[in-house]
Amino acid sequence: MYHVLQWFSVCLVVLVNCGFAQEAPLFFDQPPDDDYYRRTNMKDCPKRFYWGRNDPLGGGGGYGGTRVLRGEFQHMVALGWTRPSGKIDYLCGGSLITAAFILTAAHCSVDHDNIPPDTVRIGDTDLGSPEDDEFAQQIAIRVITVHPQYRGSRKYFDIALIELIKPAKFSAAVCAACLWHEEELPGERMDAVGFGVTGFGEDLSPTLQRVQLDRIALTRCSERLTINRRQMPEGLRYDQFCAAGNNMDTCEGDSGGPIGVKRLDVGGDIISVIVGIVSFGTPCTAGSMGVYTRVAAYIDWLERETNKSLSYGACTKGIYCPGRLKNGTTVLYGRGFYRTRYGLIWDKEEPSEFECGATLIDYKFLLTSAHCVTARREHPKYVNFDSDLGTERVAITDVYVAPRYRPGRPENDIALVKVGRFINADYFRPVCLWDRRILGEWSGVPVFRAYGPFARSTDPLLLVNGTITIRGSNGRNCRITNDPASDLVCYNNNVNMMPGVCSVDYGASAVNGSIRMMPAYTFGVISAMTKDCGSNLIVTDITPHIDWIEAIIVGRRDKVHIFSD
Repeated sequence: MYHVLQWFSVCLVVLVNCGFAQEAPLFFDQPPDDDYYRRTNMKDCPKRFYWGRNDPLGGGGGYGGTRVLRGEFQHMVALGWTRPSGKIDYLCGGSLITAAFILTAAHCSVDHDNIPPDTVRIGDTDLGSPEDDEFAQQIAIRVITVHPQYRGSRKYFDIALIELIKPAKFSAAVCAACLWHEEELPGERMDAVGFGVTGFGEDLSPTLQRVQLDRIALTRCSERLTINRRQMPEGLRYDQFCAAGNNMDTCEGDSGGPIGVKRLDVGGDIISVIVGIVSFGTPCTAGSMGVYTRVAAYIDWLERETNKSLSYGACTKGIYCPGRLKNGTTVLYGRGFYRTRYGLIWDKEEPSEFECGATLIDYKFLLTSAHCVTARREHPKYVNFDSDLGTERVAITDVYVAPRYRPGRPENDIALVKVGRFINADYFRPVCLWDRRILGEWSGVPVFRAYGPFARSTDPLLLVNGTITIRGSNGRNCRITNDPASDLVCYNNNVNMMPGVCSVDYGASAVNGSIRMMPAYTFGVISAMTKDCGSNLIVTDITPHIDWIEAIIVGRRDKVHIFSD
């Protein structure tokens, strides 16, 4: 039986021109065969579009801290002052944010004798031994740029950039970190790292230490701080935040160093993201607390000074870090063996094919969400059909919305779009509809569509949107409603993603991970209730709507369409 399938994971490769010659056009103006209008249902989809077809792919395809290990915080930098004796005092920390620039605190621009640092040490987790010397890089400082509004007598604008005399070489021990752009701080505990003292009155630590800290509300922080009104006439500002931990804190010598989180990129790379810079705090004892400069408030200034984009995409895709640590993830680049998702276009002059997705399910029809086609005054005008032979925009002639859909409600969020030409099924492969009434409950792992910045191999600095797949797991702990008649189905997904690297492709379908020349099935349409790529995945079940879909496509009933040209 065609519906007894063994599901496989999606092939995780980006497909390019596969070397087959175009012997027929991509589209036709006439029906593909004599029985096109004689169909009574769409259950012949596997036979019609897969079995016996040509293979379109051809043949290939601080205080209380813990010791940090090498490669764990590749961006950590120690700022050094070379003394007349030749000894180097490492008195502050910093973070590598590009190959040539280090982020630190403005008050680290000079020591107590008003002498600036002259060198940095990168990739060394033990300054007191030669353990990491083969991985470490010692680089001279070219110039230090302090924020123009910083004053040494105040606790504000405590941020500075250090430009190196030569770029650092990225390795398993050295790599740049990303910067947190969001107004809200991360919800999880944050890591602060540095070579500071490990307790009040103690010496600086020769080994790199990590402490885990929680954010503290500014009002509570103000109550615990002894605020000098001359130093802080405005109190704590929006560009500062406080954090503390259980018997942990940043201490003297940690100044200028990073506090941040680790997030997963698409594909599982673990990315360090800097949220703040160690500025000042209460005495370093049990119950102590630190104040940090909020990096997100200074992104524009940092980009102007470095003359580089510090976006999430540029940071994660514009650089290559050998030996970057990885973790298992359900969020990966790739689209599977078949192109089944296509973009809806509203403005031909300024097309954005990732504004809403649609899934090809027949020669002229694509499945999408009702909220995608009704959210604007006008319906989408074109479908962007991309193939290995090129891209062509085909005009949409009709849009149909599920009759039970109500704007603002998540249920029945299904729609169809009809294009003006018939696809050539040897080049564009429609997916089949999974009907639970006949095929039983869904099997295997549903694959959800998303997109995010991807670096072209020819120019790593030119970022384009690439296709991302997210694999959902069972929905035992994932409930939306107690209504047994609801068409919403939830799949578990919990990935602590980097911001800005993955966006849910609303309107696209959840499909099975088909293998080459085996039928691809859609289980339903990705619901707007799916918050983001790292959260639970919610789909509008296709089964309750199959009769309506077949009435439109093979029954040629158009009484429920809402738009028509």
